Amino acid sequence: MQVVLYEDAGTKWFGPLTLLRPVFDLRCGSLLLREKLEVRRPGWAVNLLPRPELTPLVSELYPGRGIDGLQDSDVLLLSARVIVTDELLAAIEAESAEALLTSGGEPVGALLRGGAAERVRAVGEANGDLSVLDMPLSRELPARVVCYPWELVRLTAEEIEADAAVSGRLGTVEGDVHPSAHLVEPARISIGEGSTLGPGVVIDASSGAVVVDANVEVMANAVILGPAFVGAGSFIKVGARIYPGTSIGRSCKVGGEVEGSVLHSFTNKQHEGFLGHAYLGSWVNIGAATDNSDLKNNYGSVRVELNGETVDTGHTSVGATIGDHTKTAIGTKLNTGTVIGVFCNVVSNGFAPKSIPSFSWGNGDGFVEHDIERAIATARIVMARRGVDLTGTEEAVIREVHRRQR
Repeated sequence: MQVVLYEDAGTKWFGPLTLLRPVFDLRCGSLLLREKLEVRRPGWAVNLLPRPELTPLVSELYPGRGIDGLQDSDVLLLSARVIVTDELLAAIEAESAEALLTSGGEPVGALLRGGAAERVRAVGEANGDLSVLDMPLSRELPARVVCYPWELVRLTAEEIEADAAVSGRLGTVEGDVHPSAHLVEPARISIGEGSTLGPGVVIDASSGAVVVDANVEVMANAVILGPAFVGAGSFIKVGARIYPGTSIGRSCKVGGEVEGSVLHSFTNKQHEGFLGHAYLGSWVNIGAATDNSDLKNNYGSVRVELNGETVDTGHTSVGATIGDHTKTAIGTKLNTGTVIGVFCNVVSNGFAPKSIPSFSWGNGDGFVEHDIERAIATARIVMARRGVDLTGTEEAVIREVHRRQR
């Protein structure tokens, strides 16, 4: 099966999280959205159709996976915002006729039978608008489509469980566990090769699976309550408290108290302070004693500013959404539902504003624009510390985001 994961107009509602990455590389559970398809159907050729401004970056990250190499045969087009499940794939495989695929009456993909390459290109030129296919037949699917950052956060607990089940590795301990560490419900725990659990560590899977990937160091007296995921190469600091529904990507450093949050990759929240129901992008650094409110004092529905509009989330627990390469100073206070763009430096003077544009530097008394040259220079230093180079393609994307916001 040839598959094309495509981005559509819904990308804009993920705010700063998709300024420097495509939707299919957002994390929900242990896996990125595209990985949920790849691990379930490893034999399928999964091609990627990002929005035009990210095409060079995606081509660099995933060479040979664009649509230019499509065979002129059957293709499954699937929205990058769909959370792939076994039930969904079974429903798709049961379809034999060419059809528009819908969820709740809204298009989420299409089955194209033969001669599909040119029609896929037309969808790309239309920025993911499937109406250009003009398909008279439609089929409703049991598809879950994410539309906002907080949906990724809220679904992470159950997706950690689903991803763990697909992996088939629960109940395996390949790392080094200190004799004084406690594994509660070990059949629902996975400890990867090269990982270490220090003295007094508690991994409690009573309420859900806990997956600790390869080469993770969990330091003394840390507590991780499932469902939870810790990505390869990450550090969990001494005495950290990781609560259910938390997914920590690769090469992160995490301490203090974290509840029901997603940290994408290469992000640091090393010190004391509370992070709850939040989504942090990559290369974020959270200063010591930074606190994130995730509940209004009146227990009301949280409103969030995205794409220049105020959106009622319909939920009472919504934390911060923070874009790549952003940093908070020590003691920063973030209000419920705060959204911070990419390449910001936020210093707290009371509560920071609830909406902070990308490339902002300052505090509640006022922000100035972060100089683009200094921002890129800092990014190079930060990434080099983890053995990662900022490529020319990535720099071009950053500069274009900066240009568009001016």
